[in-house]
Amino acid sequence: MRILRKMAEMAANAKFRIKLLVSYFVLVSFIILILGFAYYQISSRNMLTNVRESLGNVVINNNQLLDEKLQYIRDKSEMLPIDNELYRVLTEVDASDNESLLKADRRITQILFKYFGGDTDMYASFILTPEYNFGNTARMFVMPQGFFASSLYRQAVAGKGDLVWIPTYRFAETLGEKDMSELTFEFSKLASAVKVLNLTFLDEKGIFHSLPQTMPKPILMVNLTTDYIGKLFADYAQQSEFQHLSYGIVDESGNVVIDSDPERVARLDAPSWLGEAMAKKNGSIQKVINGKRMVISFSRMESTGWISYIEIPVEDALQDLNALRRYSSFFLVVMLLVSIILAYVMSVYITKPISRMKKAMKLMERGNFHIHIPEHGRDEFGHLIRTFNHMNGRIQTLIEENYASRLREKEAELMALNLQLNPHFLYNTLTTLYWIAVENNQQEMSLIIHNLADMLQTSTRNKKETWPLRTDLDWLNKYIYIMSSRFENLFYVEMDVEESLLDMEVPKLFLQPFVENAIIHGLAEKEQGGKIGIKGWSDGDKVQFTVVDNGRGMDKEQIDKIRSGKAASTGMPNVEKRIKLLYGIQYGLDINSSEGNGTTILLRMGKQPGQQDRTEVQ
Repeated sequence: MRILRKMAEMAANAKFRIKLLVSYFVLVSFIILILGFAYYQISSRNMLTNVRESLGNVVINNNQLLDEKLQYIRDKSEMLPIDNELYRVLTEVDASDNESLLKADRRITQILFKYFGGDTDMYASFILTPEYNFGNTARMFVMPQGFFASSLYRQAVAGKGDLVWIPTYRFAETLGEKDMSELTFEFSKLASAVKVLNLTFLDEKGIFHSLPQTMPKPILMVNLTTDYIGKLFADYAQQSEFQHLSYGIVDESGNVVIDSDPERVARLDAPSWLGEAMAKKNGSIQKVINGKRMVISFSRMESTGWISYIEIPVEDALQDLNALRRYSSFFLVVMLLVSIILAYVMSVYITKPISRMKKAMKLMERGNFHIHIPEHGRDEFGHLIRTFNHMNGRIQTLIEENYASRLREKEAELMALNLQLNPHFLYNTLTTLYWIAVENNQQEMSLIIHNLADMLQTSTRNKKETWPLRTDLDWLNKYIYIMSSRFENLFYVEMDVEESLLDMEVPKLFLQPFVENAIIHGLAEKEQGGKIGIKGWSDGDKVQFTVVDNGRGMDKEQIDKIRSGKAASTGMPNVEKRIKLLYGIQYGLDINSSEGNGTTILLRMGKQPGQQDRTEVQ
């Protein structure tokens, strides 16, 4: 704490130049570090995204090419069970006659070549029976006894006639060739596809034949090397710019089919992220593997269900960003040097005018407001000095204006109180006129004055922008009574408003302008028979009102003037604007009228007033 106190005391007592220099240093360092950090984070995020997309596309493309090859094998294997020649060869061969077996082997080899010989990348294909291995054994040979005792045969039987893909396995260990386990040979690690052949035959008479029940069903075995499966990934790894790229293919159980590390092939070495990849099928994830953050892009093969993946360290993906760190460090050093020079120059330039103002302020503390500092230059300091000098000349005037302003505020308050009294005075006057009319037995006049007084009182007491519909209709009925007294026998009004709406809040006097327009303009030329219909009803989440008259109506030009605000009438635009402000721009009014056919005004509003941005209304 003592050290912090001493540092704070030194900072408080330091000269302005030192403070300016340190502040420049801290500010520039902070800005550069923040900008560098932000740019690095954004760049690294974008670069990781691009790398993930690129690796994902590579995996998907490679899978598509592999799927095409493996699907070719599957398609061909579906044709073998209905091959008539293969059926005849296997049913006619004499397992006890070597010559018969050799002839059958040549014919079956030709049949296999017809189906699988077009793919030069395929290693070998056989049809195995307990007695013999039919096929081209030039590259490899599979003993029937070892095969039918192996897991390959059991998986083929479990497939029930479907082609079953077997992940990479060690040939000698899986097929029981113990003598070959210590040897190194070309096909020591294989991936295979096996299938039980449910052979059928259709003779010339159209009779369908299947293998005799006493005859064991032959097994198709197609062998693929790891190079066949992993060639595309190996080629990409050689051409890639990433130094520590690795790849592989694993099955659902975690058996390694291929791997960039040959020692892991044909092992049960499931990656920790395999479950997540199997659930997603395609995509990219980031995981910490052996203490390193890794980017893993993966895709599931449609033909086999295996997961192909490519993974690289995040450091490799961001290797191009190392240059950014060096440039940022160099830029920081340069900017710090520049900031020190600028801080020194600016401190000298700033301190002189500040010193002059400091002396002038001391004189002002003593009550001397007639100080004048010499003015030099048009910069901020020159403007500050001129403002300081002007302040001294104006200070007394400001004090006087402050007193005068307070007096005017008091006068304004008194005037506001007087204005508040005016409505009450007018209401009391109307009440006096009402009683005079009653005393003189002028009933019509007394009712008009009474209604007018109630209207005035209702309007002045309610200062809000809305009131209940019940209040608005009561006010409107009084207005209609006054107007019907003025225009005797000219019109009558029918009102049909749902009772459930009477307590809802509505804009004050929102129907009155339309009733007034109907009386003054719509029905003015009629001598009698005028009709005004007012209707209100609920329509889902909104409420609608109509004001209909049978007056002279309006043409399109008049309606356009009202909508554009060019017409003399201000009541209708005012109501529409208030509705939009209270309920939203989707509400308002529609005018439907034509000359000689009356006018219909439709008002649409919400059930509850709400806030609405003015920018949206305008």
